Amino acid sequence: MQPGTVLYNPLIKDRVTMLATAASTGGASTHLRIELAPGGGNALHTHSGFTETFTAREGGLGVELDGERRVLAPGQQAVVPRQAVHRFFNASDAHPCLFEVELQPASAGFERSLILAYGLAQDGLTTQGGVPRSFRHLALLVHWSDTAPAGPLRILLPLLRLIGRRLARRPTYHALLRRYMDKCSTVPVGDAEQAVA
Repeated sequence: MQPGTVLYNPLIKDRVTMLATAASTGGASTHLRIELAPGGGNALHTHSGFTETFTAREGGLGVELDGERRVLAPGQQAVVPRQAVHRFFNASDAHPCLFEVELQPASAGFERSLILAYGLAQDGLTTQGGVPRSFRHLALLVHWSDTAPAGPLRILLPLLRLIGRRLARRPTYHALLRRYMDKCSTVPVGDAEQAVA
């Protein structure tokens, strides 16, 4: 995975640009720029392997952290520690918002999960909300992303992780990931960084 890789989800209209990856930082951090569609966001979840720092760039970025919701104005940050229940959302139903998120330490698995999730969406293999239609694909995403849902689906987590771990060893899924990576567009990292400065 290289900095400058751009991912686009045609269903939810989100765009992710990888500004720094696990490979480019020696495992120190993963740094993403995300353009979040109006009304977009994700469900409550946790991560055990990394801390996330959200920085709003344009528009209002909503962050819910341990039951408290706040909207970040451009330049403001929110830090989400490991295991904290959180989600992010666009506070506007009319305009996209732009923000950055930095994962520390880096997560190559999270980067792979983004490639897979956005590739599946482009192939029409997810629901309108971006959830994989295949249980196997969902298990891979859970395994690679180090993401645990906060709601009732959490009861399936041990099973999803077990299946995902086994599937991640299969050449079939590495070939699928490679195919999706090859379809990604790229931008020069300097251009990507200037666009958020």
